[in-house]
Amino acid sequence: MNTILLDMGISELFSNYYKKKNIAHFANIVRIAKSDNTIDPEELQLLKKIAKKYNIEEAEYKDILKQPDDYPTLGSIEEEERIERLYDLIMMVDADHNQSIQEIKVLRKIVTGLSFPLKRVDAIIDLTLKIDIENCDLEQFKQKILKLTHSS
Repeated sequence: MNTILLDMGISELFSNYYKKKNIAHFANIVRIAKSDNTIDPEELQLLKKIAKKYNIEEAEYKDILKQPDDYPTLGSIEEEERIERLYDLIMMVDADHNQSIQEIKVLRKIVTGLSFPLKRVDAIIDLTLKIDIENCDLEQFKQKILKLTHSS
């Protein structure tokens, strides 16, 4: 019986950990959407889609929309996960088809916080902004970023 309780505790611990990571990631996406002081209809539509993808509850969704800065950026250990998060972020930057200076500044801070190699952050941002994200699926995006991060 103690093993079952311990297993449930560990399972719940991991579940809470991933929930916090998803909430932090969603808050980062909201930061980008709000960085130009307005959330356009296209951005709002994408926010709703991403909230659903990450199982963000309605109350959390509303709270994060109001105060995204209350949620810290959590670095990601796994490279694949960092790239997937970056993909979501660049989709938000491009959602209204206007890459504003404010959005790019926020993106740069978040990419640094996600634990990408510091010496590659500027190159990652530059490459990411040049990619036609509407015509680039996640796998293609991963390959482009991996090629950059693993080059000498």
